[in-house]
Amino acid sequence: MYTTKFYFLSLNTLLAYIPLELSFHIKDVRSPLLQVILGCIWLLFFPNIPYLVTDIVHSDMLQLYNYADGSSLPSVRLWALLIALFLVIFAFNLWGFSELLKLARYFKDKLNLHSYGIRLIVAAICFLSSMGIYAGRFPPRLHSIYFLTDPLKVFDIVFLQWSLKKLEFVLLFFVLHLGILVVLSIQNLLMGRKGENI
Repeated sequence: MYTTKFYFLSLNTLLAYIPLELSFHIKDVRSPLLQVILGCIWLLFFPNIPYLVTDIVHSDMLQLYNYADGSSLPSVRLWALLIALFLVIFAFNLWGFSELLKLARYFKDKLNLHSYGIRLIVAAICFLSSMGIYAGRFPPRLHSIYFLTDPLKVFDIVFLQWSLKKLEFVLLFFVLHLGILVVLSIQNLLMGRKGENI
């Protein structure tokens, strides 16, 4: 990927992998303080997973479709890049949101939370993640690393600067999050894994 038009996907995939890897370890840590620290880092990087969905916009760079005659360019290499883009987006969202549900169930049981309480927390995480996607996709386009290099600027842009257009996109990305969770919940029900939903 790094030497193709989708060079950006290498970094985006790495950033999406960080919260995935953290989610594997949060439950195993015995120290509550360390769990909180890892949880905060996980929350900062989690938006990188659904952010990958917005990378679909870059598929236009491949120019695989001829709008004039309705034909597709028969380039195996370019179609392979498109399929790779889809697989990265699909896999990381499947794994990332599955881990979100597992973490939610873990903390629901550990803290003895009511189902409505944990659903509210998951919804809040999804809303915060939607704000992160907006901040990463639209100008001034913040990167996750800016949380470390200029946290006050990030806080200002993400939480204090609002417009009607920003609200519309944040709500649209929130619907994306909920849609993925609903699809996963339906899949769990179809597979007979009722206990894997929250």
